[in-house]
Amino acid sequence: MPATDVPEDTNLAVVDSDEVTPFADGPRCSKCEAPMAADQMVCRSCGFYPSLGIAVDLDAEWEAAMNTEPAAPAEPKSAFEEFISSIPSWAWPVIGTNVGIVAVSLVGRLLLPADAALFEYWGTSQLLLGLALVVVIHITCYVMTASGDTDMGIVDIVVSPMKAWFRTFSRLPKRLWLVVGGSNGITLALAAVLIVGGIPWHRLWDWGIEAPTKTSLVDAITSAAGNGPAKEDNLEDAVVDFAGKQMPRDAKPAKPKKPEEPKPRVKTDCLIIGFKANEAGEFTEVLVATDASGRLVYAGKLVPELPAEEKLELHRKLRQSRTGTPLVRTGQVATWVKPRFPCRVSYTEQTRDGHLVDMEWVELMPELQLPW
Repeated sequence: MPATDVPEDTNLAVVDSDEVTPFADGPRCSKCEAPMAADQMVCRSCGFYPSLGIAVDLDAEWEAAMNTEPAAPAEPKSAFEEFISSIPSWAWPVIGTNVGIVAVSLVGRLLLPADAALFEYWGTSQLLLGLALVVVIHITCYVMTASGDTDMGIVDIVVSPMKAWFRTFSRLPKRLWLVVGGSNGITLALAAVLIVGGIPWHRLWDWGIEAPTKTSLVDAITSAAGNGPAKEDNLEDAVVDFAGKQMPRDAKPAKPKKPEEPKPRVKTDCLIIGFKANEAGEFTEVLVATDASGRLVYAGKLVPELPAEEKLELHRKLRQSRTGTPLVRTGQVATWVKPRFPCRVSYTEQTRDGHLVDMEWVELMPELQLPW
């Protein structure tokens, strides 16, 4: 029936469908008349609890959260994303700095020429820097940990070096700079050895501590000096002393022997007893003596293999220590010097009279401080 035909005595009224609200016929808040659901315990508009008869202030953020629709489920992460997310934030400085050290070492090794002398200085400096950093950081970690822990003793820094580090790791990211510094020191040292290279290990192990002259040689020098200068025989007698008994003129020559294997070289200490110079006064060779059964005997002559400056310095010292007679009998003509300059040589064989066969120079020993 059309709306215009509704009888006037009825209580029905025409209501526009756009003005109808969802809770038009439902319960309302007794305080602010706001629509409420049947199971709603509190008015979301004014915070009134009908069952308790009190009103509370509502949190705007909580209200927004209650009114929002549930979020859609997040997409599953890949294995790589899961791995990245599992790394704590404090670990990234440790990883980043160490990767940077390795990267710089690799780039430098690949870009610089293989025979560059820079590798020797770079590798050595980086190795020493890394080791020094590890030592300093380790001592600092121990001191800082032991200051607040009575269970740690002074011996733990060497006996249990990781004890302080385990306690530092358990408190990360506190004192993160200790972990960064210690790991960087280890990476610097390892990269210097494994990547950069060029480290002169023979120089690092040589701390400049020269081996002392053998006591037996010093005793032989003292004994020879106490007996006074040796009297020189003529040249023919000297040749007989070194060669032994002369071969008879009618003796048959010995059959040629098969070539022998090279004999191992032996090192020994000798004493410079004289030197020779050419017509221009230039230093050419030295005459040396060695110990043979507690007696100082002439061992031979050889050319000192020294740098030019050190050779000139040795010549100057020898000239300042000249003396008129040799300390031992040699059968040689030379400029004799006082027994102050030991040296180390190598040889393959020593004859019965003490002469050293196939003698080669090794090094100059520290000057002797004797009372004469």
